[in-house]
Amino acid sequence: MPTSAETSSTQLLVQFLTAVSSCPDSATAARVAAGRVAAAFDAEVGAVILPGRVEAAVGIPEDLASTDALLAVAHRETEEIEVPGVGVCAALAAPLREATDGHLVVARSYISEFSTAEVHLLRGMARAFHVALLSLRTVETERAMRALSDRQAAENRRLLESLRVRHQLLERLVGVQRAITRRAPLDEVLGTVVDGARGLLGDDVAVICLVDRDDPDRFVHVTSRGMPAAVEAAVRRSRPSPTDPTWAAITTDRVVLARGPVLGSDVDAWPGERPATALAAPVHEGSRPAGALVVASSAPDRAYGTEDQAVLEAFAEQVSLALTDALTLAEMDRANHDAVTGLASRRLFMQRLDEALGASPGPLVAVLFIDLDRFKMVNDTLGHAAGDALLMEVGARIRGALRGRDSAARFGGDEFAVLIEAVDDVEGVVAIADRIGAAIRESVAIAGRDVFVDASIGIVTAPPGSTDGESLVRDADVAMYEAKQTGAGRSVVFDTSMRERFERRVELEHDLRTALTHDEFCLHYQPIVDLVTEDVVCVEALLRWDRPGHGWVPPLSFIPVAEETGVILPIGDWVLREACRQARVWHDALPPGRAPAVAVNLSARQIAEPGLAARVAAALADSGLPPDGLVLEITESILMKDRDLAMSRLGELKALGVGLAVDDFGTGYSSLTYLRGFPIDILKIDKAFVDDVADDAEAAQLARAIVELGRTLHLSTVAEGIERPEQCAVMRDSACALGQGYLFSRPVDAAALWEMLRSTVGAPR
Repeated sequence: MPTSAETSSTQLLVQFLTAVSSCPDSATAARVAAGRVAAAFDAEVGAVILPGRVEAAVGIPEDLASTDALLAVAHRETEEIEVPGVGVCAALAAPLREATDGHLVVARSYISEFSTAEVHLLRGMARAFHVALLSLRTVETERAMRALSDRQAAENRRLLESLRVRHQLLERLVGVQRAITRRAPLDEVLGTVVDGARGLLGDDVAVICLVDRDDPDRFVHVTSRGMPAAVEAAVRRSRPSPTDPTWAAITTDRVVLARGPVLGSDVDAWPGERPATALAAPVHEGSRPAGALVVASSAPDRAYGTEDQAVLEAFAEQVSLALTDALTLAEMDRANHDAVTGLASRRLFMQRLDEALGASPGPLVAVLFIDLDRFKMVNDTLGHAAGDALLMEVGARIRGALRGRDSAARFGGDEFAVLIEAVDDVEGVVAIADRIGAAIRESVAIAGRDVFVDASIGIVTAPPGSTDGESLVRDADVAMYEAKQTGAGRSVVFDTSMRERFERRVELEHDLRTALTHDEFCLHYQPIVDLVTEDVVCVEALLRWDRPGHGWVPPLSFIPVAEETGVILPIGDWVLREACRQARVWHDALPPGRAPAVAVNLSARQIAEPGLAARVAAALADSGLPPDGLVLEITESILMKDRDLAMSRLGELKALGVGLAVDDFGTGYSSLTYLRGFPIDILKIDKAFVDDVADDAEAAQLARAIVELGRTLHLSTVAEGIERPEQCAVMRDSACALGQGYLFSRPVDAAALWEMLRSTVGAPR
């Protein structure tokens, strides 16, 4: 759990400044400071160490051992201290200005380490106490001087003026702290600092310079007073100068005085007298030096005393606090908002959703889960910059479709979510989803092209207090998945049956990922026969899954899931290797020329893999199967999806000497002319064209036309799905060479197929 010092450092520093500056004398201020610093850090011990002595301490006995221990911490000889009744405590010391001026010390039990923010706070308190101590000592000196003769009156007036300046400093520091506390813009806070430093020190110029994040060898003038605009423009991004104290203050992390050309005074645009003397104090971002606060005077003999340096350091500490606070806010903003779209992050969205579920005034709270359709194609085709531009536009359109009190978030990738509060019914939510979908469907001009995407939207509603945010988002995601499965560009309202289907799908995917390692797959084989001789010339290898607890799973129930998840790649490799191995067994056992080839289906994911040809070659080499003993089947839809990719991949496979077949021809809306350019050997006519050939003259005529066109292109044709002798006769009479279907054999395991082969060719047992 963070300490109070970490959560309210600025408020604590304001309170500390006010408390110590209102004390009547330095001894009282030391006691107050010791107590305040212990309370601020939830510490057992707080102490003020002045040169050679413990001025005030709380939480530790006033004996010699305790004094020596505190002095050792102040001198950085140790970072631990033994506290009677408590034990060993972690100790932290901060110099009032220089180590010779004294220290503030805190010590606490090892509940937590001192954080960077706490180190920074203690240093700020030390500097503030030092300023207050100087003021109080001035007052005490002034009091003592009242008894002196009239000759000391002028000195008394000087001391009173010094006291007035110190009070002004404290007032300005408190003002800066209040600005930081109310989260004023960083420019406003830094402007208040340079105004205060320039005004109190009476110098001509005050500047805050920060190290350039893009080029650490340069520093940037971020705020200035008293510098002409033309000069500021000329030196805004500067490299270190031998006479400029800015870089020296940054690199040495201490106050630096310089005389000569400073702060760009060698630029011709300076009117009148130019800065000749400058004093720079480092500022920090967290614990590292990040820049400097610089004041400069045109007087070459300007002398900066100890009090001047203390004033500048006090203002520099305020810059450090402002920078650290701004950095924290920036990190919070990055955590709460998406960098590309500016929408809320998932983290902020979930916070808002939980708040709405706890306190929404309406009868229903709704969540929309949005997934873009075809975004990957845009990203892959036009590049990531175009993808980001599309996401930005989609985010803006989603915002534009919402009511004022609703909010949107990007969850990552191409997924968005929308929170709809205080809605009366589901119909109102659906109307908002329809507006979002319509807005997203409109074209987007990117890289000189009109780009079109769509969105699948899942909708879920719940009364406030009836569920939690994570469950609501999960159900909206499930509904989105349902929408995507039913077609792009749809929205679906969640119901509990979807969750059951989704959970079954998740379970199926999990089991599918382990099925290969658990040897749950096997191959069945369906013969492809010569329609004239009825000899088996090829067998198609078909994947089967015996899922524990479920039995044999239909291929259409798991193959699409394997495709979508990518599991099809290792499964496909296994099918290829196992089919080649088994075919080689048959080749060795049957007479020469009588062994059938084996046909293996390739998925779209396999075709997209650049190393497909190498894996096929490896499967052939490992099994010893000759290339002409393998036929690879690709569906017509795969060829139509990406012609250039398919042409390239099929060319690589054809170079191996394997046969290539187009499966399910007629379902992909292609033409034989379109297929002409592909290096294919076999055309498998889809079952839908074979079903009615025995009963419908037009169907028979269409089948004959396909066979004839295939022959014209020198392609062998296979009639799929032959189940009746009449169908076989029509296809044979149409000059179709090969057939496949239940009329000849259902898919059977390797042992059953071997019996069929052995009996037809007379091979030995």
